[in-house]
Amino acid sequence: MELSYELVLKVRPDVETRARRTPLDFSPALSDASGHDVYVKCENLQKTGSFKIRGATAKMASLSSDERRRGVVAASAGNHGQGVAWVARDLGIEATVHVPSVIPQTKLEAIKRFGARVVVAATPGYDRMEAEAMEACERDGKTWISPYDDPWIMAGGGTVACEIFEEIEDVEALLIPAGGGGLAVGMGVVARSVSPRTRVIGVNTSASPGLFLSRRDGRAYLTLDSEPTIAEGLEGGLSARAFELTNRYLDDVVVAKEERLGNAIAHTLAHHHFAIEGSAAVSVAALLDGQIAGHGRRVVVVLSGGNIDYARLKKLVAEN
Repeated sequence: MELSYELVLKVRPDVETRARRTPLDFSPALSDASGHDVYVKCENLQKTGSFKIRGATAKMASLSSDERRRGVVAASAGNHGQGVAWVARDLGIEATVHVPSVIPQTKLEAIKRFGARVVVAATPGYDRMEAEAMEACERDGKTWISPYDDPWIMAGGGTVACEIFEEIEDVEALLIPAGGGGLAVGMGVVARSVSPRTRVIGVNTSASPGLFLSRRDGRAYLTLDSEPTIAEGLEGGLSARAFELTNRYLDDVVVAKEERLGNAIAHTLAHHHFAIEGSAAVSVAALLDGQIAGHGRRVVVVLSGGNIDYARLKKLVAEN
């Protein structure tokens, strides 16, 4: 199945049966601080606490009865695993989720609570853990549920953009957290069809700028040794297919400074009264640091997730 706007429309009814239509709110605080007219798309308020349930639903609802019977395997820094576990439970599918050794406790507990079997890797990095998970999936004859490198997963993420364009007009820029690029690509597919003048901007963290480096150097960084990051959901490299699609559907990629993520989290809590995780904070940090100057006035910032440990949140707020 090729990724297309038609595929996004095809998966949307399934996504709407399980994912929440999240609020799209004007942000006076971010608007005043940045000089843009800023709206926030609150996927941090989504079921499972992130947008990942959308892609998991789109993919797993498409599985054959035989694929469902054999079960599924995923690799995740936390949010994708929660989405897979939640949807698998709803569909009666056995799910195994591989996670890195440094996964935040709140995400680990949620995956288990939703009923998936969890395999914790011996190493902290995402790329090696994912390779081990893919080997186990093939060995056991199960179906692989990629966190981003799958047209169905990307199409599920594209439903976020459908909701945005239905609610406000003349969106000049979408600011989207990007690791493997699946969400940004899916939203870019919708933007090209519904609002071609809207600029689609992916945001990396400086601790793991795989997409930025890939575009700069003209080749996909399939793996990447990351520095310590609180944006663990954006860690690692990306696939050759995802790289090709980001070139087609993203207008730009910017890099948020890792040391600014805590400030972005504290700013969001102070002015919007809810918590976001480090992966979501990259877009806020890039906006506050003026990295999208020249990309238009009306901007939508995607708050991709809110699954942050209380201890980490408390520490970051105290420091910022």
